[in-house]
Order: sequence, then C-alpha cells, then structure tokens
Amino acid sequence: MINTLRLFYFDTTKGNSTALKILVKELGFGEALGLSLTLKWRLFYHNPFKNINQHKRPTEQEKLSQRQMAPMVILYELLIEKGYSKKYIIELLQTLSNSVATAFLKFNVPIIKREDYIDLPSEQKLGLLTNITKRFFNAEATLSLDEKDNFSFQVNHCHFASYSHTLGHPDLATLFCASDKHFFDEYQDDIVFFRSQTLATENKPCDFRFTWKQ
Repeated sequence: MINTLRLFYFDTTKGNSTALKILVKELGFGEALGLSLTLKWRLFYHNPFKNINQHKRPTEQEKLSQRQMAPMVILYELLIEKGYSKKYIIELLQTLSNSVATAFLKFNVPIIKREDYIDLPSEQKLGLLTNITKRFFNAEATLSLDEKDNFSFQVNHCHFASYSHTLGHPDLATLFCASDKHFFDEYQDDIVFFRSQTLATENKPCDFRFTWKQ
C-alpha cells in the first residue's frame, strides 16, 4: 500500500507535469494537450493491460509496473497513429522517459553516500541495499556484496521488459533500461554503474554492478 501511495503522490505532484512540459516543448501546446486528453481517455477505457489482467490477477508489483508503463505505451501508440517517424518517436520518448524516470528515482531511491555506507556492519549494509531494491517496483532481483564493499543486483525478471514484449512494443523496454543507466550515471555521484547485459536486449538477467569511486 505504501508504494502505491508513493507512486500516486509522485504522479500527482511531479510526474504528470514533467511529462507534459516535455510534450509541450517538443510538439507545441495544442498537440501536447490533445495527446494528453486522448491518453487519459484511453487509460480509462482502453488500458493496454486490461486483457492481460483478465487472464491473471496482477500482484502489487505488477500493478505498480503497469501504472508506470501504461502512459508510455499509449503515447507510443498515439504517436505512431499520428504518423510520426519511428526514429522521432523513440528519441522523444527517450527524452521523456529519462526526465520522468530520473525524477521518480530521485524521489523514491535514496542517494548512496560512501561515507554513510562504508563503516556499517555487513548486516546493515545488506539491509540498506535490500530496502533500495524494493523501491524498484518493476524488478525481481537478488543482491550480493563482495569483500571490497562493491555490490550487485541481478535482475532475474523485469516487468517492464516482459510487458513491452507481450504488448508488441519491445523498443519500449530498451528506453526504460537506458533511463535506469542515465539515473545512476548522473545522480549517484559516489558509485560507478556497469551492466553488460539486459533482459530487454539479450533476454539475459540484468547484471547491475556498482563499485565505489576512488
């Protein structure tokens, strides 16, 4: 329940306005307003996850992932219907995804500071990182630490990647992956982020690895 409330608060206070500003800047006020109104209508009457949920009742994580994804899925489809080029759509949605995802992750995921982390007992380190992984609603991951205090998350299932393929829009999965990387590269100042593979592109577990900057 707390995660649902946090997501609702973010969407209401930050997420929706961030997305609208980008659409207005890129498409103009009239086009952005029309898309936003149509998007809201489709969310209510033609939600892209309706058929999926009729066959399987979603878990809380799945509901949260669907709520985060649905506007992007609908916007992608609307832009295609309006005749925008695939290249332009991907570029626009990547800009939008980076901005909204970064705002959400800054709101929902604590910034990890080396000075606050390094002297903690191992159990507390593990507890801190476990709590952080729970803030990623879309991911089912296992966590590990090494002897140098570096840590890694292996994402064995990603609802974003899975749903993107199920809905027939695999390009969206790579957008979400790129937004994760953008957040860690730009806003987690004390750590270096590395990932050699993803569920979205190689269909292999995402191997998030983090080392401390020297």
